[in-house]
Amino acid sequence: MESHPLSAASLLRSLLFQRWRWRLAVLAISLVAAIFGILAPYSQKHFVDDLVVGNAATTWIWAAFFLTLGAQALFQISVWLASRESLISQKALADLAYGRILDGPGGLMGKGPAGAAVSLFAVDVPGAAAILDQAMVMASSMIFPIILAPLALHYFFGIPWWACGSVILSLGTFNFLLAKRQSRFFYNFKQLAAERTGLVSEWISNIRTLRILSWIEAAERRIFRLRRRETRNRKSMVTNGQVMNSVAGSATFALNILAVLLLLNLRGPNAEPTAGELLSLLWILGVFLAKPLRQLPWTFVISLDSLSSVRRLESALALPVIKPSVLTAGETTGTPCALQIKNLNLIIDGKSLLKAINLRLEAGALVAVVGEVGSGKSLLLQSLIGATGAQFEAYEVEGEAKAGPLDPAARAKIAFVPQEGFIMSASLRENVAFRYLPRDAIDEALDQRVLASLAAAEFRLDQERVNDGLDTEIGERGVNLSGGQRQRIGLARAHFADRSLILLDDPLSAVDVDTEQRLIDGLLNGAWKNRARLLATHRMAVLPLCDHVIFLENGQIAAEGTYAEILRRSAPFRDFVRREALPSLKPQTLNPEGVPHG
Repeated sequence: MESHPLSAASLLRSLLFQRWRWRLAVLAISLVAAIFGILAPYSQKHFVDDLVVGNAATTWIWAAFFLTLGAQALFQISVWLASRESLISQKALADLAYGRILDGPGGLMGKGPAGAAVSLFAVDVPGAAAILDQAMVMASSMIFPIILAPLALHYFFGIPWWACGSVILSLGTFNFLLAKRQSRFFYNFKQLAAERTGLVSEWISNIRTLRILSWIEAAERRIFRLRRRETRNRKSMVTNGQVMNSVAGSATFALNILAVLLLLNLRGPNAEPTAGELLSLLWILGVFLAKPLRQLPWTFVISLDSLSSVRRLESALALPVIKPSVLTAGETTGTPCALQIKNLNLIIDGKSLLKAINLRLEAGALVAVVGEVGSGKSLLLQSLIGATGAQFEAYEVEGEAKAGPLDPAARAKIAFVPQEGFIMSASLRENVAFRYLPRDAIDEALDQRVLASLAAAEFRLDQERVNDGLDTEIGERGVNLSGGQRQRIGLARAHFADRSLILLDDPLSAVDVDTEQRLIDGLLNGAWKNRARLLATHRMAVLPLCDHVIFLENGQIAAEGTYAEILRRSAPFRDFVRREALPSLKPQTLNPEGVPHG
């Protein structure tokens, strides 16, 4: 089913008027269905009156039957069309929300918890589209009968149209006030549910840390407090809904009595209504108007609730999403290399975090990025993969100018290992291969590749807590694994991906010294020795092994070169190495190899 792009600027207008011909078709079909429905009791009136005077012709009753059948068929067609339009709009809404909320830095994911984004997709996207498959269908099947009924009473029986119309208008006004109150309860329900989902998600994700810090009870009290607010809101919502149902359910009885009294009063004692007129009158008010009047308050509720979802989506879509950009595409310059960027700058909330970064990474080179905490190491690597809104004067991969780090051709060349060690709630095999696989599928070649990658990352099944081997299920975010295990699985994943350019964001921070040395020897300078590697690290032991070292200060390159070169010529770098490598010793000098003396 094809989806059509929606505009975030005016989401409601886009929902209502995109594919406007189909929307108009739904309304037109509903109008014809209402006309058929109002003509059915008119045919019944003539049949009964003819039957009373001895005319047993069945033409009028057959007409009533086919009119009723046609009205129901047309109504179902309008429901089907509206449901189809709603699904198309849901797809377009989901695509728009994905592009503005999940894809790219900033947006909702930069401002709120993951639970808020989940709630937006699970609740507000279908809630906004409900204005088509529910509100539009209910409104059209309600409005047209409510408009036609007073006119039919006037032309069929002589009852003033304003008499019935004023009663329906009063009833509609009262129901609208109740519905508006109900929509506030619905809006609060969605808000509270989104907050609770976010809190529960945060609680589950950090339950081990919370338990260690003895904060479990405090976190749970916060969730319970929010849940109590939800319960009070739900109680008020149910009570208000019962009042609406009672009013809507009794409305037709009141209208029946009023209409019969008006008819008797208008006709007087000498012109009593016929049996056909009474049947037709009661059919119009008790059958034709029964469903529209019952739907009246809930149509208001669904419409207002859908509008609240539209407002929530518009607010989320209005949050700025800054994607990386390349200022000039240009021609490639210089000798082709694995990665070359020119004049990288990153500004967030008016603050310059990365400034005038130039980087050239040769094929087969190991380049380290070091600096104090907050100097911009992780931001630099994240910018290189498009996770920030950094701007580049040029971005080249393997000698080819790219549109930026989000360019699919650029992404296909790069493997990234984050510091945290991203883990899916899946099997060990799926976490390394980074794909979901059928449980009964057997792929020995794949398993051999996965095992080889795990071995390269010093993750050996016989030495880890993985009782089911590659089938071992790993909990969400790897809560069942240590930090070092998560990092080594991340390294195995990068090895399995087999990319030519590898970005590593301090991937050895949680492993012990012996494992670190084996990873350096066997993976970084072993299996990956012919790959271009950019390593952000705070481990000083690896620096002498690097071909090039970049020293960052306050988001800028303060010094670069071989380890020995910048150690010799950069006093700030020497101070940094001293603090990192020898934190417990008194100030002393370092020789060009980084060995303290004096």
